[in-house]
Parts: sequence; C-alpha cells; structure tokens
Amino acid sequence: MRKTVFFLVMLLLCFCFIAGCSDEGKTSGTTGTETFNSRTDYSGVQGYRNWYYLTARDELSQSEYLIWDDVMCTWRTSKDTNCLIEPHIVHPGQLDQVIRAWEAPADGTAVFTTSLQRRPVNKNGIGQDGCFAYVVSGEDEADYVAELTVGALDLDKHNIDGEAVLQKGQMLYFVLNCNGNYTFDQTYWEITINFTRG
Repeated sequence: MRKTVFFLVMLLLCFCFIAGCSDEGKTSGTTGTETFNSRTDYSGVQGYRNWYYLTARDELSQSEYLIWDDVMCTWRTSKDTNCLIEPHIVHPGQLDQVIRAWEAPADGTAVFTTSLQRRPVNKNGIGQDGCFAYVVSGEDEADYVAELTVGALDLDKHNIDGEAVLQKGQMLYFVLNCNGNYTFDQTYWEITINFTRG
C-alpha cells in the first residue's frame, strides 16, 4: 500500500514538474499583450512602468522632467505650481503644457484608450476657455495620433483612443495644453495602453 501511495505521489510530482516546464517563458495572455495604466502605475519614480512626467513650454523635444513633491505625492514644476500631475488628474500651467509620456519597451504596437473629463467649472464661463488635449508618437507635434478640444463649459466625459506603431524607446506623449489660459483646467485623464511586441 505504501509503495502504491509513494508511486502515485512521485507520478504526480513528475506531472506537475513537466507541466510547469512547458509553461516556462510564456507571457500572460495568448497574444503577449502587456497592459499599462496611468492611474494604477502612478509612482514617484520617473520611468516606473515606462511612465514619465514632463512639461514643455513649446516643442516637445525641449520637454523637462517634473519634480516629485513628497508631501503632496504630486509631480510639479518649479516654474508654475499649477502645472501638475496626480494619479488621475492633470493640470497645465499658463505657459507650460503638462505631459504624461510612455516609453515603448520594445518594437511593437500600442493601442491606447483614454477617458478625459474636465473637473467642475465656473458655470457662467467667466475666466475659462477650455483646454486642448492631444497624443503624439515622437517629438514632432505635427504628427498627432489623436486630439480633442474641450470647450469652456464642457463637462462631458470624452474618449481619446488610437494606436501607434512604435520602436523600442520611442515615446507616446499625452499632452494637455491650457488653450489660452489655465483657469479651471484641472482635468481627469486616465490612460490605458495595451502593448503588443513585434
């Protein structure tokens, strides 16, 4: 009886070992798609999960890193404290665009879905002019992957979706511009990227 039990246990262990070996090296999912999310991946470290927190006054090629604020757990710029990034909120400065950028870990295709909504605004519209959101693959602002102008009184939720074929190290920039002035431009913007290598 003991020999039979011992034999069955050994057989079961061998089976588990062989099954484990056959799964070694596989990525999660059948397509090898990796998912990145701007809210759940949020961190006080530049580059964590391929996310970078930037600002640019003019050209994206001249973008600068935002500075991490340990007290507020917020990315900011020393030039304009209104220019900031939080887990689910972005706010441009008067002169500075605010940018959440994502770097491709390999050659592949990034399919992004985003949800954007301005926060509650002054109902009479005084002192506000909306904002302009756009997505660029690379530093050439002329090559928009997607764009959206949100009006001064627009509180609707918008989706900005698209895809881009990227090379390893290439950036996908999600940019919020104040569109004139930065009054009442606090904006909820959550981004999900499904990246397939190859």
